[in-house]
Amino acid sequence: MSTVAIILVILSAAMHAGRNYLTKKATDKQAFVWWYEVVGLVLFTPLFLAYFPAASLASIFVWGFILVSGLLHFLYWVLLTKALETGDLSLVYPIMRSSPALVLLFSIFVLDEAVSLQGVAGILLVALGSYTINMQRLSVTELVRPLRALSHDRAIQFAFLTLVSVASYSIVDKVAVSHIHPVVFAYVYPWFSMLLFSGYISNHKTKGEIKNEWQTNRTTILVCGFLSIFGYFLILVAFTIDRVSYIVGLRQLSIVFAVLLGGYALKEKHRGMRFTSASIIFIGTFLIAFG
Repeated sequence: MSTVAIILVILSAAMHAGRNYLTKKATDKQAFVWWYEVVGLVLFTPLFLAYFPAASLASIFVWGFILVSGLLHFLYWVLLTKALETGDLSLVYPIMRSSPALVLLFSIFVLDEAVSLQGVAGILLVALGSYTINMQRLSVTELVRPLRALSHDRAIQFAFLTLVSVASYSIVDKVAVSHIHPVVFAYVYPWFSMLLFSGYISNHKTKGEIKNEWQTNRTTILVCGFLSIFGYFLILVAFTIDRVSYIVGLRQLSIVFAVLLGGYALKEKHRGMRFTSASIIFIGTFLIAFG
């Protein structure tokens, strides 16, 4: 990979982990996400208008992708906030970011695509890291802890559901951007997501709670709104410089950043074990990208 592409991807990965770290610290995480997504759309509008003439929005086929992607991203926002509300950042974030392995499995069993031995090794490493991340230490007695956690730990359950939503919208979006300009698509589908999420927020939050989140975390919300847009465009620029597969693999470095933030900034427990597991997940996703 080129040095410029590596720098851009590392910066984007740090921004993504940082945004989730700030969300974890928010008072009301769902209202916080709603606010910064609104800010992101406002910031994104000038760029969308510049690329709008290149769009092909007349096709029902394209609108089908927009609606499906919007629904999946809405589910992602709900599940993400639930996972961060109920679990440590260093525990749930690595699980949620293991989507490359699940996407590859979907492509094998649903799309009947071939996979290399390197890809298989990557899937196994991601599975291993995701399994061991709920362990407190390496011991025989701890081997059954993740199985018990999956059956009753709400944070783990929400993290895995978030993982499924990420893998699902990744596949839909990958197909969608072959039919519509990526910048236009990335602007249009969130409006449908926000319509659904706004309905959800209005039914689950009072006006006072929504207003209070803005008053309490206005600066952080503005920062996250910017990070969500700017981090994405760093990846788009990197796509023009180097191979997409390499960039997607390296981007999973955000897993390691999130575990470090959770362990040292938020003082979460078992940081040594979680850092080891997160590193295994990162290596696995990197192998998948290169395989």
